[in-house]
Amino acid sequence: MKTVPDYEKPIHTAVVQLYDTLQELKNNRSKFLSSKQVYKIYEQFLEQVHELSIVRKDEELKGLTLSLPTPTDQVIDDCWQLLSLSFVTCGLTKFAPATYSSLSTVYKLLTHLKECQVFSIDDLRPIKQRLDEIRDIISHSENIDEGSMDAENGAADHHAEESLLLRTKLHRCQQAYDELEETFRRMPSDLEPVYTQLISLRKSLLNCVTLQSDSGKAPDVEPLRASLRRIEAQRDENGRFRSSGDAELVERAQMVLNGLLDDCNNLLQDAGLDMLAAFSDLSVDMSDKESATFAGLRSVYEELLALKQTLEKLLVTRRWTMRETDLYGYQKQLKRLDEQRVSLTQDSASSGAAGRKMRRVSLLVLYLLRRCYSLVYKLLESSEPVSESLQPIHNQLSTVRRCLLEIKRVDGLSNLRQLYPFQFKLASLDNLRHDGKFIVNNQVPEGQATLNALLAECFDIMHELKIELEEKEESEQTANITDDEDKDSDDEVELKRNRYMGFNEADYDMASESDDEFSSLSDSEFESNDYY
Repeated sequence: MKTVPDYEKPIHTAVVQLYDTLQELKNNRSKFLSSKQVYKIYEQFLEQVHELSIVRKDEELKGLTLSLPTPTDQVIDDCWQLLSLSFVTCGLTKFAPATYSSLSTVYKLLTHLKECQVFSIDDLRPIKQRLDEIRDIISHSENIDEGSMDAENGAADHHAEESLLLRTKLHRCQQAYDELEETFRRMPSDLEPVYTQLISLRKSLLNCVTLQSDSGKAPDVEPLRASLRRIEAQRDENGRFRSSGDAELVERAQMVLNGLLDDCNNLLQDAGLDMLAAFSDLSVDMSDKESATFAGLRSVYEELLALKQTLEKLLVTRRWTMRETDLYGYQKQLKRLDEQRVSLTQDSASSGAAGRKMRRVSLLVLYLLRRCYSLVYKLLESSEPVSESLQPIHNQLSTVRRCLLEIKRVDGLSNLRQLYPFQFKLASLDNLRHDGKFIVNNQVPEGQATLNALLAECFDIMHELKIELEEKEESEQTANITDDEDKDSDDEVELKRNRYMGFNEADYDMASESDDEFSSLSDSEFESNDYY
């Protein structure tokens, strides 16, 4: 292990103190992480990085050959990681320092893709988008620094160090991405569909093998086996895939495709096995050194399997249980396991049957490592630009929004009473604002625009639901006048008309005998009637 050079010891000590301070803030769950605290530590950190660059330049001018990297570089990287995650925790996801952790994770993903040499353009596309987004964030930060930094206090120099470090990290990622993209371009266009199918099939088989280890149940691999047989049937009698491309490119592609086919066939055999139990069987007939290497890979495999399960659970519960700085521990663990895997793989240069067994195990370990890094990347990218102190309010608003959208999706409201719980909840959250801002501990945390936009969207959805309910009630009232009711109303009109006609015929039109009857009555009959 390298020792810290004498000229770097003061800087190394100062950076370690900053690192310890960040660790204390990370582990203190009783208080929310404040952006003011993070910015203060960040400025001190940039100052130490600036001092380190000056000291190293002085040593080079003295003719000293520097042995890089030193332990100071490792501490600086750890401090960078924690600072980056602290910025994300505070909701400052669009600020340049917050991108360092993403760049580190992206670089690991790219190096693992390069190592396994099995990937598709679909694997590269989201990485390309993220790199472009990070480049825009860094450029925007540089423009702000040029317009607002005061060069008298040295702040401009410190932020120049920030830009240099992030640009260097971004350049390494872009370089690794370009190499992978160039490798993919060497695949003939008429063989790309076969290549993509084999990549997808291999991923599914690897997932089946790891799920087998998770649950202990044998997965159904028959559909995957049938798909593999259909791909193999596309080869000619010489075992080559037909292509009309350049001969040299086709020859390289044949090697890649046949290697993928072999991997898929091996994984089909492993998919029906309990891999943890099969490790003992695979280590039979190995030398002592090979057995020790195999035991080390098994230990890494088991630890990665447990870590993958933890990260998958965290992906579900992250909104309520995760603080972004918690990811630092997982990143450190993955880095340690990756270094251990590389060391074990380099030590085992076996050939023959033992070499093939070792390669199968190494392939599974690398796949699990990639899965874990992918989960960490998803957790990082799923972070909202909202401060930790406002996260509970954001979670409640997000839940209300999802419920309202679900009601709207399933034909809306049946009555206004269904909106009462949502109205009460939104009113209570709206009352937390003071002058349109959510204030926590007499501070205005980051994420105000996000919460206000989310609250306004919830009110808009409620208003739309009310309008839809009114339109629905109006249409129902109109529909209540049915055809039978129309018929009954016609019959009633006809009956009244007949009665009226009958009245006219009886009293006016027909000859009546009432005149004769009245003429035969005497006056005495009228006089004897008490009513007259």
